[in-house]
Amino acid sequence: MNITVTEIESLAPNAAALKNGRDLVSKNKFSNLKISQDGSLIWGECSGSGANPYFCSADYTVENKPVFRCNCPSQQFPCKHSIGLLFAYEKGLQFAVAEIPDDIANKRDKIKNRTEKNEQEKLSIKEKVNRQSDKPKNLKSIVKKIEVQLSGIELAQKLLQNIVQMGLSGVDATIRKTIAGRIQELGNYHIEGIQLAFNNLLVELDYVEGDEYTGVISQLNYISALLKKSREYLVTKKKNPESEPELTSAIEEQTGYVWKLIDLMKYGLYEENAEIIQLSFNTYDNAGRKAFIDEGYWFNLKSGKIYKSKNYRPYKALRYIKEENSCFEVMQIPELFIYPGDVNPRARWESLKLRVVTDGDRAKVINGSYADYAEVVKTAKSTIKNPLMDKNPVVLLKLNKAYIAGEHIVLEDKQGNKLTAVDFPEQQIYTETALKSILPGQCENIALTTMINNNVKTGEFSVTALSLVAPDKIIRLLY
Repeated sequence: MNITVTEIESLAPNAAALKNGRDLVSKNKFSNLKISQDGSLIWGECSGSGANPYFCSADYTVENKPVFRCNCPSQQFPCKHSIGLLFAYEKGLQFAVAEIPDDIANKRDKIKNRTEKNEQEKLSIKEKVNRQSDKPKNLKSIVKKIEVQLSGIELAQKLLQNIVQMGLSGVDATIRKTIAGRIQELGNYHIEGIQLAFNNLLVELDYVEGDEYTGVISQLNYISALLKKSREYLVTKKKNPESEPELTSAIEEQTGYVWKLIDLMKYGLYEENAEIIQLSFNTYDNAGRKAFIDEGYWFNLKSGKIYKSKNYRPYKALRYIKEENSCFEVMQIPELFIYPGDVNPRARWESLKLRVVTDGDRAKVINGSYADYAEVVKTAKSTIKNPLMDKNPVVLLKLNKAYIAGEHIVLEDKQGNKLTAVDFPEQQIYTETALKSILPGQCENIALTTMINNNVKTGEFSVTALSLVAPDKIIRLLY
C-alpha cells in the first residue's frame, strides 16, 4: 500500500471528514493497530463517545479501489474513523502484523466472488453486443413510449406558449408556482431533458434584475428549438422504430433516453486502453437540476479530443454521494465510454489506474492546441448556431502573445487574431485575476485551456481561462 495525503484527500467524502479524521490521530484515539502479512489490510480500534471503541479497517485487496469498513453509525463512506486510520498509517504509527480477522476474510471472499462475476459480465459484453443485434426489438413497446413522449411534448409546447403569451413581466410568485407544478407533471412523460430545460427557465427568471431578460429569452429560444427538434425526431422514429439512434447529438438523452454501456459499445462509442489527463475541474450549483455538479475536462492523449465528466449530487442526497476532486495524474482506462453529444462529449469509465504525468504528456496537450484563433471562432460559431449544442465549448489555445488592454488580457496568435480573456459570472467562473498574475509574460510553448463565450448582447466572442499547460507543469486557475 502506498497511502499518501493526496490519496486520502481524494477518498474523503468531504472536508469535515478529512479534518475530523486528522483530529482523531492527533488526539490519540486509535489503538490496537494491525496490518496483514501481505500489507493489503490495516485495521484498528478508535475510541468514540460511547463506552466501546469503533472497529474500522481499510482493505486494499484491489489497490485502486480500497474497501472501508466501520461499525459506527455514520452513513458517510469512508467515515471519519476510516479516514483517521489512513492518516495513522500515513503518519507512520506502529501497526503490528497480525492474521486477518475471520469476519473480514469472509467478506473478502464474497467480494472476490462478486468481482469475478462482474469481470465475467464485462468480458462477455462484446458477446452481448453481438447477440443483441440478432435479438428482435419490442417495436410495440418502443412505439408506445414514443407516443407518451409526444404527448408530453404537446403539454410542454402549451406551457411554453402560455408563458410567452402572458409576458415575462407578468410572471409573479403565484403564476410561478403554477408553472412549477406543470413542469413537475412533465416528469410523467419520459422527457427529462425537456423538464430540466423548463426548470432552468425558472432559475433564469429568479436572476432577472430590472428589465434585463436576456438570459430568460435565450432559455425560451432553447426550449422552443428543443421541442421542435424532439418532436421531429420522435415522429420520424415512430414511423421507423427500428432505426438507429442519433449519435451526433444528445437528442436521445434530451428526450429521456438513458444510455447503457452495452448500447455505447454497440455503436462504437468507446475506446480501449485510453489515457486521459485532467485540464480543469470545478464544482457548481445547478439549481434547475437541484444538484451540485462536479465537472472535469479531460484531454485524450491518444485522440487529442477534450471530454467532460459529470458527477451529479442531488441536494437530497449530498450526505451519501461522494464529492469528486481534482486529479493530478494520468488516468489509464481499460474502456472509456463516450456519450453522443457536443464538442466536448461526456465520458464515463468503470475502472482505472493512475500514473505520473510526464513531460511527454504535457507536450501532447500543447501540440494538440489551436494555433489559429480564427479557426477556433469559426468552429465555435458553427456549434453555437445549433440551439441544442453546448454554447460554451472548451478548447485549448496555443499562446503566442498576451498583453493587458484596458481591464482585460488580450491573447494574440501569430496571424494577429485576438481573443479577450474575461471572467464568466454566468458560470460562476472568476479566473481573470489569477491569469493576470501569470500573464503577460513568456508565452512560448504554453497552451491555455479556455471556455468559449459568445456575448448575446454584443455578439463578441471571448474566452475564460481554466488552466495553463506548460512543458513542466499544469497550472489550475479553477479549483
